[in-house]
Amino acid sequence: MNINVEHQPNCRAVAHVRVPAEQVGKERDEIISYYASMVRIPGYRPGKTPKSIVAKRYENEVKDELEKQLISAGLRQAVKSEGLELLNVLAVNDKMYHDTDKSFSFTIEMTLAPKFELPEYTGIPVKLPRIEVTDADVDHDILHLREHHTTYEDVERAAAIGDVVVLSVTGSLDGQPLGEAMPDAPDHLKEMKENWFLLGEEDDFLPGFYAGLVGIAKDEERTINVTIADDFRFEGLRGKTIALTAKCHGVKDKVVPELTDELIKKVGGDEMTAETLREEVRAAIRRRREQARDAAKSNQVIAHLTEKVEFELPQEVVNREAQRRTNEIAQRAMQQGIGEEELVKQQDDILNSATNQARQNVKVSFILEQVAKKEALEVPGQKIAMALARIAEHQKMPAKKFMAEAQKNGLIDNVRSDLLLQEALEFIKDKAVVEETDPEPEHCDTHSK
Repeated sequence: MNINVEHQPNCRAVAHVRVPAEQVGKERDEIISYYASMVRIPGYRPGKTPKSIVAKRYENEVKDELEKQLISAGLRQAVKSEGLELLNVLAVNDKMYHDTDKSFSFTIEMTLAPKFELPEYTGIPVKLPRIEVTDADVDHDILHLREHHTTYEDVERAAAIGDVVVLSVTGSLDGQPLGEAMPDAPDHLKEMKENWFLLGEEDDFLPGFYAGLVGIAKDEERTINVTIADDFRFEGLRGKTIALTAKCHGVKDKVVPELTDELIKKVGGDEMTAETLREEVRAAIRRRREQARDAAKSNQVIAHLTEKVEFELPQEVVNREAQRRTNEIAQRAMQQGIGEEELVKQQDDILNSATNQARQNVKVSFILEQVAKKEALEVPGQKIAMALARIAEHQKMPAKKFMAEAQKNGLIDNVRSDLLLQEALEFIKDKAVVEETDPEPEHCDTHSK
């Protein structure tokens, strides 16, 4: 068998294969013999039909099967002889039987795994914060817990930072109602009725709006002019100044309850005490920081490896990953209440973000694959079984039915591959050299009074 592989950009290759007449004839005879042993033709006993008759009657079937066998054999030989790591067969073209020498030729378009030199992956330096949990940390998280049980009580005074104000708001532009001046503007800027606003130190609505509400009292009406930022999601309003007329229906004081025995039991049950609550909160903080430290370790070793090596990526694999990422981003956006129209406006940004992340993900997966191969890593069967069980439980499918489907659709192999990459990442992390640093303060958005 004559094979010539032509390598192309983006991890593609074309194998030109020519099968000699001797092999073509041998494969054809074996296929005809198989048909002769299986088919029933009137006038002949089973298995006794002359091969010439079988070949004539099943000419098309024999030809199709012969081509399949020869192409499969050619692909196997190309992969073996050229040391190819095949990812996917894109197409089989140019199939031809040659009258001159009775040979058969064809070309196979393939996607190959990239070839690259693995960078050093043991002893990667990483900087990670020491895990410390102080009494102040515990107090801070208990404050969060108390805030989950916050109540808002009506007060007969002017609003201050930290209060909640209940407002009806209408927007206008150049003296015209915003709904008329700009019908496509966001609805919440046109009109809101009896919405609650928590007055914070920084505006999470529109810059200057909260500051303009300080001192407002029940039944008072104010008009606040705000200039829309240049990066506002609705392009038509960028840089424009709109007037927001706010009618106050009430001012509410944010009341965070004290940590009483009643609250402790409400949170943790009748057996919970102040001491055991603090122990549980301390343990939860430690787990959270251990998870954050582990994630930081993963990110640092991955960043180190990806910076140390460059190689081409198969575009088909990147495209599939980019589509998966795009679907995830769109689904998450819709869950957050972003409408389809807004998603269409952001589709270029979404696609660019998804494609960049996809290239990173694909690059990392090839590096980890090579590490797993070099270190002969394996995934314990128990881990695979547990992962499949979790998926079955999530999909609410009976185990037997789920496993049957998983074997058909290749899910088991996909799960095994994902877990193997995780094994490789854990191997690299275990071999990293850790320098401990002082922990940084955790970000907190608590604004308790």
